[in-house]
Amino acid sequence: MASIGRMTGLGAGPARAAAEATLTTLARTLDDDDDRRELIDALPPELTNDFPMDHPRNDGTEEGFVRQAALLGRRPPEQARIRAQAVLAAVAEQDPELIARLHIPEQVRPLFDPPDSGGGITGPKGHAAPLTADEIAAALATLPLWTGDRSALRREISLPRENLRAVRRALDRLKATYGRQPQLHDTADGLAIVVRTVSVGAVTALDVQLARRVDDLIEEVGAGIGRP
Repeated sequence: MASIGRMTGLGAGPARAAAEATLTTLARTLDDDDDRRELIDALPPELTNDFPMDHPRNDGTEEGFVRQAALLGRRPPEQARIRAQAVLAAVAEQDPELIARLHIPEQVRPLFDPPDSGGGITGPKGHAAPLTADEIAAALATLPLWTGDRSALRREISLPRENLRAVRRALDRLKATYGRQPQLHDTADGLAIVVRTVSVGAVTALDVQLARRVDDLIEEVGAGIGRP
C-alpha cells in the first residue's frame, strides 16, 4: 500500500480499493487455474474477498484490463489505468519472481511499468494534477513530433485525404478502446491533434500517455507521415 500511495498520492483507503480492483482484474486475466491460485495465495485475504477472482474473464488486452479495473474500482478509465500501473508495479517490485512465473498476456505487461512521474492522479480538487514546466519539457523531449506547454500538447499532420480519414477514424475510436481521446481540429492541409485534461485546464501525466498512444496509433495506421 505504501508503494501505491507513493506513486499515486492516494491515501490508505483508496490505495486498498485500487489494489483490490487491479488484482482481481489480474486474476481474471490469467488463463491457467494454477497461475490464478498461486496469485491468490500470495495476496492478503482482504484483497481477494469482495469480488470473484475467476469471472467474468477479460480479453487479455491492455484496454480490456483497464475497462474491467475501471468498472470494479468505479473510476474513470484514465484514473483506473494509472492506479492499475501503480498496483502492478508495486507487486512486481515486491515479488518479481511471482510475476515472472505467471503467464501474463503480453498485451497486459506494459501496465507493469510504473506511472509516469509527475502530476500523480490527484490535484487540490481531486482531479489529475497538472504537470510542472520542467515535467512538460521532459515529456516533450520524448515526444519529438509534439509541441506545447503546460496548457496543452499539440501535433500537426499533413496527409492525403484518404490517409487523413483513416487517421481520424482510428483516433475517434480511442475513447472506446483507451478511455480518452484527443481533440481534433482541421487545418489548411491536414489535422491538428491536441491533448489536455479539460477538467483541470492543463496537461497531466494522462495526456503524456495519450500522446504516446496517438503516435503509436498513427504508426499502426501506416499513414506514412514524414513530418510533424
